[in-house]
Amino acid sequence: MKYRLLFCGLVLLTARLVADQPAPAPADVEHPAKWSDLFNTSAISVISENDKYFAGTDRHYTNGFRLSFLGDTKINESPDLVQKIATYVPTLNSQTAREQIYKVGVSLGQNIYTPSDTATTLPQPHDRPYAGWLYAALTFQAQSDDAKLLRVVEIAVGMVGPASLGRQVQNGFHDIINVDHANGWDNQLHNEPGLVLSWERRYRVGKISTPILGLQTDLMVRGGVSLGNIRTNAATGFAVRVGWQLPDDFGADLIRPAGGSVTSAKHFSLYLFGSTEGRAVARNLFLDGNTWQDSLSVDKRPLVADLNVGLVLRTPFAGTHLKGMQIAYMQNYRTKEFYGQPKGDVFGSIGISFLF
Repeated sequence: MKYRLLFCGLVLLTARLVADQPAPAPADVEHPAKWSDLFNTSAISVISENDKYFAGTDRHYTNGFRLSFLGDTKINESPDLVQKIATYVPTLNSQTAREQIYKVGVSLGQNIYTPSDTATTLPQPHDRPYAGWLYAALTFQAQSDDAKLLRVVEIAVGMVGPASLGRQVQNGFHDIINVDHANGWDNQLHNEPGLVLSWERRYRVGKISTPILGLQTDLMVRGGVSLGNIRTNAATGFAVRVGWQLPDDFGADLIRPAGGSVTSAKHFSLYLFGSTEGRAVARNLFLDGNTWQDSLSVDKRPLVADLNVGLVLRTPFAGTHLKGMQIAYMQNYRTKEFYGQPKGDVFGSIGISFLF
């Protein structure tokens, strides 16, 4: 009985001491990021480029289409796959970049190229060959908090050749609009898988407000490098915007990395812009021909430039999910891309972005 009483006393004492201890702080509960988190602030963009838009031609770069989704996130709050990829991406794996506003995007696109004479079925060794490029792209963007610097990395993979469905898309659309078929697709480039890695930086130099009608203007400069069997080049350029309530983004663009970098529509905006880009081209598969097989090809020019002007309209919405929309149109002039090309090319670009 004595030992039982002693044991019970020790148990009661221990229980009292435990009860008197402060409760441990609750452990931090981690909430693993989900892919759906990218939809909290996002944009869905559709861009169509065609040389029929206010140009009326049907040659060379004759059609481009790209559907893109771009969602805001923080790398440390992103799904594991996104975090792992970012650690291996140059310019995006620094601590500074990881703490900035991050955007992750996916895209699906197709480009179509033809020679000038699409009526003949014969090979045309002195004009650019028929080719299609069907691809998917994964895009990473890091934007500084003051919206003056944008880092971009894009990885695009796809197929060139009959697998790109260039013939089917072009001639199918020609059937719809009652236009003659392009008859030389039997001479297109052969099937070849393609890869392009692109790095780019864009800078907004500043925004200046003028007393004239409340106009604002800003200047953006950019530079980048692309590597891959599809294209290898270095590029640099600038853009000037003039209008009302310029958004804190990096403007509308052609189908290229960083195109579609848009912010939420906080207010109505309307502006004109002009931009140019020069490229030093080491490889362009659509001119040089297939990498591992014999195909038609032309002698490319090492320096190419784009010059375009356009108009952008942005308007906010009061909807529960859809917060705004942006519509952009631009007309682009591209200098000669290969020796023997009679003149440069002109094509238009229409872009619509839905902002969530």
